[in-house]
Amino acid sequence: MDEILIKAGGFLFMIALGFVLKRIGLFSLDDSGFLSKLVLKVTLPMAIIKNFQGLELNRSYLMAIGIGFAVNFIAITVVLLLTRKKSPAHRAFYIINTAGFNIGLCTLPYMSSFFAADAVALVCMFDVGNAIMCFGITFSIAMVISKGSVNGKEILRTLFSSMPFVTYLVMILLCAAQIHLPQPVYTVAGMIGQANSFLAMLLIGILFEPKINRSERKDMAGVFLLRMALGIAFSLLIYHFLPIPLRYRQVLAIIVFSPILSVAPIYTERCGYNRSVAAVLNSLMLPFSMVVMTILLMLLKVY
Repeated sequence: MDEILIKAGGFLFMIALGFVLKRIGLFSLDDSGFLSKLVLKVTLPMAIIKNFQGLELNRSYLMAIGIGFAVNFIAITVVLLLTRKKSPAHRAFYIINTAGFNIGLCTLPYMSSFFAADAVALVCMFDVGNAIMCFGITFSIAMVISKGSVNGKEILRTLFSSMPFVTYLVMILLCAAQIHLPQPVYTVAGMIGQANSFLAMLLIGILFEPKINRSERKDMAGVFLLRMALGIAFSLLIYHFLPIPLRYRQVLAIIVFSPILSVAPIYTERCGYNRSVAAVLNSLMLPFSMVVMTILLMLLKVY
């Protein structure tokens, strides 16, 4: 338990460090663009490649991809049912911010410090289904509801411009074909990927902006409560009923509490809702989600 608290405290310290460094002027929100590109286009893909070293696809991994699809689809369905009387822009806001998980930027580096490579690979597999839903289907549904139409080319461009998603896709295809990269590739990828955890947490701290507009608090609270309720339901169902090894069930039961997708504010604005509300909600959910995941690590005795 001490190890979990020390590691979790270390990650929260990295987030706090990024926030403090921004407050004292060493970094600014403008720097987040460079750091985001560095994490999403360099260190995270390298960490993914390293996690696939020696990996062989099995039923558990394929089920994780399916779970990534399923939890997003269920979340969208629940939101559509509960927001029938709201305006199109409000419904789109709920869909985008209730469904979807920020795996690459937050959960993957965090979970990597607690689990072995095979369990971390399960997180990657979950994110494959999650990414396809978030960047493709979820955004399409939100656009149809808010605008009445959707640009298919824009969806495909968004999906395949995501370097982590493309990396997942390539590595899964290589695994399915039982093709392994040369050892030096994994070694170098591991060296670069080691920087991912620190850079990702530092970036989260820089992006953290706890400014709350009173008029929008009701929608923020609604999304928060929905994500927590769905997270609890998904976690219990996965942990008790999914027919995969216990360690894998533990991993999936934890990551369904991952924070909101980092691009949610951008998608929210495209659907006609106030981007700043989504940005504040995103900022508040990041540390909260990490605390929840840390508590689950201790409750499930993953140490």
